Amino acid sequence: MSAVVTVMNMKGGVGKTTVTLNLAGLLARYNVGGRPALRVLMIDYDPQFNLSQAYIPPKEYFALEKKYKTTLAILMDSGTALNPYQLQVSGNHSPPSVSSLVTNVFAHHTGAKLDIVPSTLNLMYVALGQATTNTKPIEERFEKFIGECRLHYDLIMIDCHPAGSLFTKTSLTNSDFALIPVVPQKYAVRGIGLMMEFMKAKKAGTKAPEPLILFNSTGRTGTSSEEATIRADGKYAPYCLASTLKWYKAFGEPEGGSGFVWQSNKPYSTSAFLNLSAVAREFRTKIAL
Repeated sequence: MSAVVTVMNMKGGVGKTTVTLNLAGLLARYNVGGRPALRVLMIDYDPQFNLSQAYIPPKEYFALEKKYKTTLAILMDSGTALNPYQLQVSGNHSPPSVSSLVTNVFAHHTGAKLDIVPSTLNLMYVALGQATTNTKPIEERFEKFIGECRLHYDLIMIDCHPAGSLFTKTSLTNSDFALIPVVPQKYAVRGIGLMMEFMKAKKAGTKAPEPLILFNSTGRTGTSSEEATIRADGKYAPYCLASTLKWYKAFGEPEGGSGFVWQSNKPYSTSAFLNLSAVAREFRTKIAL
């Protein structure tokens, strides 16, 4: 069994990359809830490539980009004919193999591991280019790639950008779950509503990914009025995780493969780790892993 999870929200600034990098890293490294660590793949599907920057040192990242070992290679065969005004659609419907694109971050003798397919700013050409031909080859390539990922990983987490696009369409239609990070503040409920509507519009056939709402950057004590209002709303209450990812500086410090909360000895790092572990336990239960 495997689970594919798209992490996104139509509202920006909610910490989707922070959520992805911390949950994926912890679930690959530690036994959670008495269950062994997982084989985890992170797919950075955001042109801003913040997830990639968190896990890969700059020199190594630019070498990978030069070798075309990024998510752009999933969608098209070559990155040399990129055009900001016109989307280039490959005639080849088959993506590269998973093993040829992933970069290993962590591996354990038990088989647990953490891999990543980094993103690139060049994905903006795909996001902005106007399609003059059918995008079906791109969609098929992504679907086939995820299908192969399911054979090799327990958990695939896709970090998506906060907009409706070919990226979010292909990601959601191939996902079992959509993890929606929400910072409880003004307009938060609007972002959730837009996300729910977008998921319904982009569902494949009759199956849409199951939404999971995770409140992020919450206070360490008490519950804000914004969070309480969303939890009390019958449309969203069934999807809200009971655990919240609280605000700790340590969650946002990783860069270039270091600075993760499980490596830190800074003040409050232990509290942050325990908080992350609680969220990971509930998240893993929700996705049945």
